[in-house]
Amino acid sequence: MYYSNLKNFMATNGYEIDGIWYPRVTSIVSIKAKPALYKFYADQANFAAADAIKNKSAEEGTLIHETVEAILKGETPEIPDTIKPVVSAFLDFRKQNEVVPHQIETRVVSKKHHYAGTLDCLAELNGQLGVLDIKTSQAIYRDFGIQTSAYIEALRETPSMPPLKRWILRLDQARYCIKGCGAKMREKGGNIKIRADRGKLNKDCPHVWGDLLGEVELRELPDFEKDLRAFLAAKGLWEWEHDYWLGQIKNGF
Repeated sequence: MYYSNLKNFMATNGYEIDGIWYPRVTSIVSIKAKPALYKFYADQANFAAADAIKNKSAEEGTLIHETVEAILKGETPEIPDTIKPVVSAFLDFRKQNEVVPHQIETRVVSKKHHYAGTLDCLAELNGQLGVLDIKTSQAIYRDFGIQTSAYIEALRETPSMPPLKRWILRLDQARYCIKGCGAKMREKGGNIKIRADRGKLNKDCPHVWGDLLGEVELRELPDFEKDLRAFLAAKGLWEWEHDYWLGQIKNGF
């Protein structure tokens, strides 16, 4: 990525906290290759078209994210019609699970490893304390473990912090073929994907799509130490990649 100057690099990739600049967790994690994203760009008409879809998709995801976080804070946000199915599914999830938020959109800092990040929610879920990371993706990807391990590691630097769990709460919405073929249609950012929800996609089916339905998937992440090692390795590669700018910061600009 191109940076016009040091100020631009610092603002894009980190936070200044108490006069010290820390690289952002999400910037560090972005150093890892994302083959699915590359394929998505390759499948579009051109780079500009792909970028437009990606940005619109991100806006839609942010809307879901912010609405759910407002609900967790005890607020009653206006819920746009476009995301009512997924918000309704989340509300059903809350009825079936005890979720007690302690911190929402909280910045955490690791002074030991020198990085900072903003976690979605530190919460008690059915009596267990942990980081609840909200995603609006079509699946739960292994990469999510790298990001959440960084938040846990930073929180563990607080001496009084008890052992913590890690959960991904995936929120999405899609339509299903009412012909019973098992096909699922997901539209995000104006991009439509049709795939088999189970088994193999029946390409001969004249799909008839039902109402938009919300989806909620909760998964506890194992292998914290393995994910943390991966995060710290990514941090080392990220620092190598940005050695020029980091050198300027270290030398006092």
